[in-house]
Amino acid sequence: MLEESLEARVERLVLEYAQSLPTGRPLDPRLSLRDDLVIESLSLVSLTLQLGDELGVNVVDLGIELGGLRTLGDLVSMARTISGEKTQATLNRSA
Repeated sequence: MLEESLEARVERLVLEYAQSLPTGRPLDPRLSLRDDLVIESLSLVSLTLQLGDELGVNVVDLGIELGGLRTLGDLVSMARTISGEKTQATLNRSA
């Protein structure tokens, strides 16, 4: 089985938390998490924590600022960042 891409993971989680489901796939990265997808603040926190769990990263320990997450693209960028930090931490431990 192929591993789910980072973008697909984010999209899957967003669709779980979205109160308004957009048409078309893949989702447009310009979609507003709050306005278009109607993801409330507490749900965004839960979504982010779940994403961190799936990526094997403690988002709280990283001090991720959720106030800057406005669009789906922002969320994907954050996921890339925390995924990259996990990879870097793993490399540092191996060295």
